[in-house]
Amino acid sequence: MNLYLYNTETRQVVTEMQDVLSYTDSRVVTANGVFAPLAPWTELSSRADCSETLRADWKNENPSPADRMAELEDLLAELIYGGDAE
Repeated sequence: MNLYLYNTETRQVVTEMQDVLSYTDSRVVTANGVFAPLAPWTELSSRADCSETLRADWKNENPSPADRMAELEDLLAELIYGGDAE
C-alpha cells in the first residue's frame, strides 16, 4: 500500500511512502525503513487528494492507556456519584 504524508494546513503532499507495511499515529513502517516521528502538522492518506485522516482515525480507534484510564474514571464516577470525579 502507498500512503501520502500531507501538511494539514496546506493540504499539500509532503512525501509519498511506498510499500507501507504498517502505520500508527506516530510512525510509518515501509519495506525500505521507518518514518518516525511524524510531525504534528502532518496527516496520512491513502489517496493522493489528501482526503483521509488515517493518523487521527488510528488514534481514535487506539486510545492511549492514560486516555482509557481517564475515560474509565469518568464512567465510574458517573456510576457511583452521578457526576464527574473531580
